[in-house]
Amino acid sequence: MKRCTRCVLPANYRNIRFDREGVCNYCRTYEELEPRLRDFETLGRLRDDRLAAARAGGAEYDCLVGMSGGKDSSWIALELARKQGLRVLGFTFDNGFLTDYARDNIQLLIDQLGIDHFFHEVDWDLHRQFYAEAVRWFGKPCPGCSYSSYALSYKLAFERNIPLVVHGRSRSQMFRELLAGSPDAFLPFVKLNLSPYNHAANLAATLDARQRLEYFISLAIKDDTLRARFLEEFFPPPGTIERAEKLPEFIGYFLYQAYDEKAMMGELESELGWTRPEDRQLLTHADCAVHEAAGYLHHQVFQHSILCFELGVMIREGRMTREKAMARLGTEPPPDQPPQESLAHMCDRLCMDQAEIAPIVKRLSKRNLWRNRWLHLKNRLTRPKLDLPEAH
Repeated sequence: MKRCTRCVLPANYRNIRFDREGVCNYCRTYEELEPRLRDFETLGRLRDDRLAAARAGGAEYDCLVGMSGGKDSSWIALELARKQGLRVLGFTFDNGFLTDYARDNIQLLIDQLGIDHFFHEVDWDLHRQFYAEAVRWFGKPCPGCSYSSYALSYKLAFERNIPLVVHGRSRSQMFRELLAGSPDAFLPFVKLNLSPYNHAANLAATLDARQRLEYFISLAIKDDTLRARFLEEFFPPPGTIERAEKLPEFIGYFLYQAYDEKAMMGELESELGWTRPEDRQLLTHADCAVHEAAGYLHHQVFQHSILCFELGVMIREGRMTREKAMARLGTEPPPDQPPQESLAHMCDRLCMDQAEIAPIVKRLSKRNLWRNRWLHLKNRLTRPKLDLPEAH
């Protein structure tokens, strides 16, 4: 399969096109935005201003941090509580797929950092249906987790008057859809975080992100009653955000600094006794019991590895060579060998028959093929450009 000559994105990747040198539009977009995204001196000031405002806000907690037990959220909890001295409220979205490894690391963080923390247990009957519909519509359960957890974190901070919601998306995750016309529901916050805080801009970004999230949820959940229950559990009541005098800001901490996965895990080990996953490769997710199933389903539907997203950004940022990225892709399980245990666990939890999987994959693969052709034609005609705020 043809791939970008600079990164590893394949020709069947969403919204992709190649120039005469074989370089993809994702690489070219990042190339244009790189001076802004890697100006860590300016970005560091923006981060420090936000942390200072949170400390001075007078709320019971300065920030809310979602803690999955994985390396990113664990490191952020360590950084904010111990090094930045913020009053951190940690919470864990108990999504039904947390591993024992994740729970052990979460408890370690609570004990070592002495922070307040709680588990949020979802209405499983409700959420199980959303997960199942996410598999049927998106081809994997992941949106059922990411959309819900981020929406919930904002709702919790809004209800408790906490000024900052700090999420653990890595730079590779934040920038993987950095392209004009991107459907990424969190891109409005990336753009917002690149400028000094402004209430009107925060409100606009919040409403934009909420609209995107609600659109994706409406795609997956067709039943009006079920969708209403879901929105009620994970979103503030309609109109309350628009009328509020203060709003939390949803920030990506890794937006403001370089990202080094190995160094972070080493720091967690030395300072907290945090446990690395058994699989020591980069871009693993030992905190999720169905990650292998999700990766397999993604490959079956989209015909490329789920790792392509993040590896592409790592190459653009100079954190990995293209050769090493291709080698990392080569360590992934063969796409014709389903991870039976992980798939069985996912289907069992979601009350799905494994016989459903093959027809779902076939239907979504065909839909994805035609959608890519349509997007390719649209982009050739319009040539959209992504703009970011100017540095301050």
